[in-house]
This record gives sequence, C-alpha cells and structure tokens, in this order.
Amino acid sequence: MKKICIPMMAMLAFSVGTIHATHAKEGKQLNFMNEQLSEQLLNQTIALSEPNLVKFQAELLRKHYDALVLSGFSKSEALQIVIAMASVDKH
Repeated sequence: MKKICIPMMAMLAFSVGTIHATHAKEGKQLNFMNEQLSEQLLNQTIALSEPNLVKFQAELLRKHYDALVLSGFSKSEALQIVIAMASVDKH
C-alpha cells in the first residue's frame, strides 16, 4: 500500500502544479486582453466624441427624422424610429 501511495501523491502534486501554471498563464492572457479592450474602448470613446463627428451624426439623425415625416410617419412615430436607430448604433 505504501509503495502505491507515494507515486500517487507525486502524480497528484505534479497535476496540481500543472493546473496552477495553466491558470496563471490564462490569467496573464486575460489581463492582457482586458487591457487591450480597455484601451480600444477609450480610443473609440475619444474618436466618437470628436465635435465634428457628433455634429454630423446629429445632422444625419435629423435627416432621417425629416425623411420619415415626409414619408407619412407622424412626428411621434418618426421620433421613436430615430431614437431606436440611434440606440442600435451605440450597441
């Protein structure tokens, strides 16, 4: 029994060490990915906050609204559609 127990304990210790090393490596990869995603979101926010871009987006939404009203939608319906369009663009 003693002869079997020692190799089993050694295998178990090796397995635990291997699992720990794998998780540590995955953790580093996840941290790197989180950092990259954070940087990307920050750059996207800065780019989308550019005053000219915001102005052009507002003008485009207004053109959509006007076109919907001219097409026969009520002002309320057109507004709801434009709000939905603007919401989709953000997600």
